Amino acid sequence: MLSLISRRGALAPKFFLAPIASAVFITAASTTAADAGIVATFDVGAGNNQATIQIDQEDGDTYLYSLRFASDSISSWDALLAIDAELDSFSLEYQTYSFGVFLTGITIEGDRDYGTGDLWPIPNYWHFWIDTAEGWSLAPFGAQSRMLSAGSADAWVFGTNAAPQVIPAPAAGIGALLMMGFARRRTALRR
Repeated sequence: MLSLISRRGALAPKFFLAPIASAVFITAASTTAADAGIVATFDVGAGNNQATIQIDQEDGDTYLYSLRFASDSISSWDALLAIDAELDSFSLEYQTYSFGVFLTGITIEGDRDYGTGDLWPIPNYWHFWIDTAEGWSLAPFGAQSRMLSAGSADAWVFGTNAAPQVIPAPAAGIGALLMMGFARRRTALRR
């Protein structure tokens, strides 16, 4: 239980609690953002269309890539290849088969996850997810078949069957700051 003592030893007045309640709300909002583990965001490519590629590594690090492209669409696999070609800090490892490409490794700024699915029941491989109207869905097809258009989002998650991490909207932090400002304003009016 939290008890607040003023300099005189009595409980702090009620107007003192509003900023603290707001600070607790902001701390909770900040904790949610920190839990997402966004390590870095990158802008890649050129063109009027934009899609997002999210990569969640096994250690909880998340990297976001905003890919711009000029054509009406681009395959999710070609998007990964474009990121790989443009950024020195990003590299792919994969195997090519008659049915398509199997992604085995991604290294980002020295943070590497590699697997081929050979440690069953441990899911040591990259899971491919697509963003749908209902939220994230495990892709029923390969990245070469997935066509990204403006506003599309895909994700790659390593080492777990869980959906990609939810990245909090920037508006959540702004709302918390507004609540704190409102609480301070009410406090000032009561004085």
